[in-house]
Order: sequence, then C-alpha cells, then structure tokens
Amino acid sequence: MPSSLNVGPSDAVLGAAGMSNAESRARGCSRPIRLVGSRESVNTATGEVTTVYSSAQELDGRTYVRCGNRRASVCPSCSHEYKGDAWHLLMCGLAGGKGIPANVADHPCTFVTLTAPSFGAVHGQRRTGLCRPRRDHPVCPHGRPLWCSKRHEATDPQVGQPLCGECYDYVGHVLWQWHAPELWRRFTIALQRALARSAGVDVTTFRAGCRISYSKVVEFQARGLIHVHAPFRLDGPGGPDGPSTSLALTVADLEDAVRDAAASVTLIESGLEGTAYELRWGSQVDTRTISGAASRENESRRAAHPEQVAAYLSKYLTKSTEDFGLSGTIRSTEHARLLGASPHVVRIIATAEQLARSVDNLARLADRHATLGYRGHPITKSRAYSVTFGQLRRLRRLHHRRPAGLDPDADIRRLLGEDEPPNGFVHVASFTYVGRGYLSMAEAADAVRSAALSRIRSGTTRPVSNRTEDQPAEGK
Repeated sequence: MPSSLNVGPSDAVLGAAGMSNAESRARGCSRPIRLVGSRESVNTATGEVTTVYSSAQELDGRTYVRCGNRRASVCPSCSHEYKGDAWHLLMCGLAGGKGIPANVADHPCTFVTLTAPSFGAVHGQRRTGLCRPRRDHPVCPHGRPLWCSKRHEATDPQVGQPLCGECYDYVGHVLWQWHAPELWRRFTIALQRALARSAGVDVTTFRAGCRISYSKVVEFQARGLIHVHAPFRLDGPGGPDGPSTSLALTVADLEDAVRDAAASVTLIESGLEGTAYELRWGSQVDTRTISGAASRENESRRAAHPEQVAAYLSKYLTKSTEDFGLSGTIRSTEHARLLGASPHVVRIIATAEQLARSVDNLARLADRHATLGYRGHPITKSRAYSVTFGQLRRLRRLHHRRPAGLDPDADIRRLLGEDEPPNGFVHVASFTYVGRGYLSMAEAADAVRSAALSRIRSGTTRPVSNRTEDQPAEGK
C-alpha cells in the first residue's frame, strides 16, 4: 500500500489490531482458513437480495474459519473442540441427551474391542511386568532372541518393534490393515445373523423387531496395527426413541453373538508372488457391559460406566500416527525415514509400496502411507446411534447467535429447523479461499488498510466489525 495513503494509526497498531481481531474470530485456531465472500438472503418471490454477512464487514476484510483438525499435534484448540463433540456424540448414545431419550441407558449395551491377529512377536508393556520372559532363551531361525526380560516404559522406543524384523510378516500386516474396513462390514453382518439365531428367528424377522446401533472408534497400537473399539446397543424398530428390542435379547446374548461373529469372519486376499492370505480378527475379543450402575473409576474388565467409555474413546480420536514420527502426506519410504520413523514403520511403508506396485487392486495403498495402510475413518456410527457431528456444530453456531435463549439440553433434531431461512427466502453463500493461517504483522496491517480504503471508497458508514473493542480508532 503506498505510504501516501494514510488512513489511520501506524502500521504496527493496525497489524496488532488485525491479528488480535483475527484470533478472536477464529477462537484460537492454530491454522484458520481465510475466506473472502458474502452470504445473502434472496426473496424467491421478488428477487430482492439482502446481504446477511460479508467479509467486508470485518476489520481486515477477511473471514476466518476454524480448521477443524482433530489432531492435537496440528491444532490444540480445534482438537479440544472435536474431542468434546465426540464425547457428546458417544455419551448421548449411551445415556441420552441432546434429544436422545434417557431410556437408551436401559437398552442392552456392551463395549466391544476387536484386535488384529499376531504377525510376529513384538516388544510391549505387560501386566506381569517383564516384556517376554523365557527361561529357555530361544532364538529365531535368524539367530535373534525370542525373549526379552526388560520392563518397558510407555515412552520406550522399543515398544511395538518386532523381536526379529525378518520373521515378522509385513505382507500380512499391511494386507490386514488395508482390508480392516471390509472385515468390519462383514462382522456387522455376521453379528446380525448371530443375534437372529440367538433369538430363534430368521434375519428378516429380526430386522423387523430389533435394530443394532453402534459407534466405532479406531485406535493405533504401538505395533502399527489398529484396534477397533465399539459400543453396541440393541434398540427396537423405533431406534433410540422407542423401547428396547422386543425379542427378549439380553446383554449376555449380545456379547456371545459378538464373540461368535468375530470368530466366523474371514477374508481371502492375494499377496505377493501368488500367495493367498486368510484375514480374520485376532483371538483377543473383549466385551464389557455398559451400565450406569458401574463405578466411573471401575478398573474391572466386566463392566464400564457410560462416561468412562465416552471419555476413553474421545481421547483416542485426537491422535493418529504422530507417535510413529509421521505427519502430513508421506510420499515414500525414504520420506518416512527422513521424518524419523522407526525401522518397523519404514518396513511397513516399504511393504505397502511393494504391494501397491505388484497387486492390481492395491494400487491405492500408495495414498495411505501416513495411516500405515488403514483406509477407514477414525470414527463412524450407525444412523440411529446418536446425534451427529454436523448437528452438534450447527447447534454451537446457533448458540453463539442466541446465547441467552437456547437450552443446551434441547432436542437438536427439532431445534435445528429454526436455523433455516423463513418461508419464501433462500440463503446463498459465495466464498473464495484466499489462504490458510494468520497473517504476519505487516500483512495484517496491509489488509486492515486495504479494507478501510475499500469501505471509504464505497461510502460504507456502518461499523466494520461487530467486535468494536478490537478495532483501532479511525484517523482523521
């Protein structure tokens, strides 16, 4: 901006005001998205257009939108918000709230953990203390010890590493990780059939009298494989709004069906050099009855409190593969090695590269190096389990606009209709992406000066922002 155009205070003051205003609008997001545009209300009968919101109203002429990243290592503020939303989503499905009736807590419900099978011995933390104590001190065919008498700490870089990298089945590891979403789909089908058998009815009759609701959360283990945690709930045909299933199924029936379904699911897939792998869930299948009568501090493996389950699962949603030294897009094995990934992780990515080149239906493995071959979502849910992330976020926006008159426990599913435009009007939004992150001091000063000049030239006399306390006084 030419120095002869003096429209206000010094550049330092303008820059500081612009940065402070931007951080306030983005609510502390580490890397907000910068947009320019407007939102207009159009009368469908007359065609009259009214501007509801415009970036020109802001101090620097830009709209800042939170990045919404769930990973704490990328944006602590958005990650904290995501964790809170996930807690509400999970908790409402276990104990009610946000319009979900409280009687869902009386429905048969269990917390299921499905694990990956073993592809080779790895170092780890054991309940007994020592890693892998063996009195006979055996060795593998490559001469490496198959025992370990150490007590590993959680931060020990050796945790999750194979005792022998040559014995470890990396091909099976990557194939299982890639096909885990398909194993889950088959598991949910097998679970429905197992419950129908337990109730003594066919699948069609079962579907008419019972609905299986669940939420699934994925957790990465130290060996680079996922575990699946999922609360399962049995509803009647009306879902959470109606009574429990009328098929006289109990929590014990549900947990038995989970174990039967996990043991029965198999998937045959091709590996390298014409080999075939039979993929299945691991033998460790854990179920814990979810009950409001359980203690919140309960360490028992038999029962869990709803709040305990929601807190446990929402915590893991803020993590991904950062603990393995991976961040952003991983282009190759060498890229992972330069980022400081462990030899075990490098071998996983190298195997994924080899499979992507050699097997036709695995070509897209090359796009999933950052997640070690996992192609699913960190959290999914059945349609009728609970409220959605979108509903929770829209409720938050509505609350910011009407903070005094909005009950935080209101029925989200009914309340959100009030956020729609009135009859005969439509809202049209048009925004353009202009960047990511906060502007520097000099850039913020230039943005404020440019926006102020634009308002002066257009003859705008309205306040440039709703947050007048963050604006510098205009110069003469």
